[in-house]
Amino acid sequence: MHRRWTVLGLLVLAGLLVAACGQSATPTVQPAVTPSAQPAATPSGQRVVVVTSLPLFATMVEAVGGDLVAVSAVLPPGTDPHTYQPAPRDVAKLAEAAVVVYNGGDLDFWMERQLEAVGSRARIVVLSEGLEPPPGVEAEHEHEHEHEGTPEAEKHGHDHEHGVNPHFWLDPDFGIVYVERIAEALAEVDPAHAETYRANAERYSQEIRAFDEWAKGQIATIPPERRKLVTFHDAFPYFAAHYGLELVGVVILSPGREPSPQEVAQLVERIRQEGVPAIFVEPQFNPKLAQTIAQEAGVRVLELYSDAAPAGLDYLGMMRQNVTNVVEGLRG
Repeated sequence: MHRRWTVLGLLVLAGLLVAACGQSATPTVQPAVTPSAQPAATPSGQRVVVVTSLPLFATMVEAVGGDLVAVSAVLPPGTDPHTYQPAPRDVAKLAEAAVVVYNGGDLDFWMERQLEAVGSRARIVVLSEGLEPPPGVEAEHEHEHEHEGTPEAEKHGHDHEHGVNPHFWLDPDFGIVYVERIAEALAEVDPAHAETYRANAERYSQEIRAFDEWAKGQIATIPPERRKLVTFHDAFPYFAAHYGLELVGVVILSPGREPSPQEVAQLVERIRQEGVPAIFVEPQFNPKLAQTIAQEAGVRVLELYSDAAPAGLDYLGMMRQNVTNVVEGLRG
């Protein structure tokens, strides 16, 4: 009897070892950004609830997801994300999301903290993760590090952990990367419609490429000596590099920090010396300082949009308006 139970026990033990080996042979696939728990697939027939940081990214999600998604943004249109303070309603919105989309870097740094606070199980998409500046664009901007580690830097999130400008989407090539990343996340949580998301992303990417060809033709009408940009804040290095424009200066070195009188005087002198035709402001910032600089330098003031496009403008609409305004301001 003792021998029979011993043999039986050995057989059971062998079965357990085989099962364990079978499990360890299956590789574990980790998402690009690991959330607090593995996200669950969206039930069939229900729209995927998506929350983005910026309204601009919500328009990308709409282009990819169409009627299959219910998307909303944390920031109201025209709000500066660098200095935004999330409200309780934002936390509640994030808690209900199946997919959360934000840029990353020092642009919407507060999103990570809010997701941790609610214990989100959403599929998290950090759009700029792993991206590097294109050739000819410096990875780090020394002026952005002047206040690193100070209370002001902590307040506005400008600690620049990696020193990389976060405004990648203003280069259409990176805009396509954003669209593709959104499509893959939607396909993951709603696999029944995966092919639809990928097809929509490809169609939208083709629209971005067609816009880009048009935009390059428009920029080519600006005389080479006038292809110079002065913007309100440092959001346009990728845009400028992509379209062959020279960034001469910015009005404010980082959001929330007013320039000194000496810095203002230096910028005015630079505009005069370089023959810059116009200054470009952004609607989320007070334009008075830029208008004063423009008046002293004798140049025009027009608008550009980066992270706070007006309500009603989707990604392509914003980019088209930017190119139109640049051509108007610089061509003369």
